[in-house]
Amino acid sequence: MFRIPSFYEDTPTFEDAWKTIAFCGNDDALAGMEFMNSKWEEHCASEDDDDDFFDNWSYEANAYNVVFSNMNKLFGPATVSVSKVN
Repeated sequence: MFRIPSFYEDTPTFEDAWKTIAFCGNDDALAGMEFMNSKWEEHCASEDDDDDFFDNWSYEANAYNVVFSNMNKLFGPATVSVSKVN
């Protein structure tokens, strides 16, 4: 999830967030989520400050967080299974 500065925080409905993320991925929400991850990675590799990123991508970043938090509920908490190898 994105840590969005309070100035840029918004809470779109899940339906609006889904449409926004799907649009970023050419009607594929997973591709849209990956697109936003790649935009953040590009930003982190640049000399720009976070305001530059959120000035351009705040709506999509807020949509990402809404989709992520709602879809995360479907999968439950992450667990790791470790098996002993002899």
